[in-house]
Amino acid sequence: MPATLLLSAWEPEIAPLRRWLRSAAGRRPARVVHLATVGVGAVDAGIATTALIHRLRPRCVLFVGTAGVFPGPRGVLPVAIDDAAVVSRAALVATGVLRKESYLPPPLMTEVVCDRSLVSALLHAATGATVATAACPLAITRSPVLARRITRATQATVENLELFAVGRAATLAGLPFAALVGVANRVGPRAHAEWKQHHATASAAACAAVQSWLQRR
Repeated sequence: MPATLLLSAWEPEIAPLRRWLRSAAGRRPARVVHLATVGVGAVDAGIATTALIHRLRPRCVLFVGTAGVFPGPRGVLPVAIDDAAVVSRAALVATGVLRKESYLPPPLMTEVVCDRSLVSALLHAATGATVATAACPLAITRSPVLARRITRATQATVENLELFAVGRAATLAGLPFAALVGVANRVGPRAHAEWKQHHATASAAACAAVQSWLQRR
């Protein structure tokens, strides 16, 4: 049984960690870590995470991936491109609700709070990483107007599509959960072009932070 179930949306985002765990240096932590991909988007990610937890019975779940960063006042980025951020909270976002065109029924959960001990350990191990709140919509945000609505509603600093669903599955299973993301782009019209340019280095930054955490365990 793996102590840590380490998940990502797709293989390139955990490839640096997989290479390290197969090396001589990563041999010891590799014994207690299981790496897997859960698919792109909230639906596939939630279903795959639930199935993996049921099959593998891990002790904690960690999500690793890339994220967009919401520009702050005067365009200042709270997390720099290619830097890593430890997520302490994930908020589900429904853009129709933000536009007051729809509503979410009260039983529906809209927030995942990450495990404090796990977040603290990741921050201690990941030199230079900052704490972030993640907004998790169904689709990638391109509109600056919508981006501002999301940040006002959630206080989020980064955006990721799968994180909430993975965290919700872990929480329902009673497992500690946290996430570490590499910032690959600004949220806005150029998000996809920037992500294509930076996703490899952003993924490497997130994986390096997780590697440091695994070495300290």
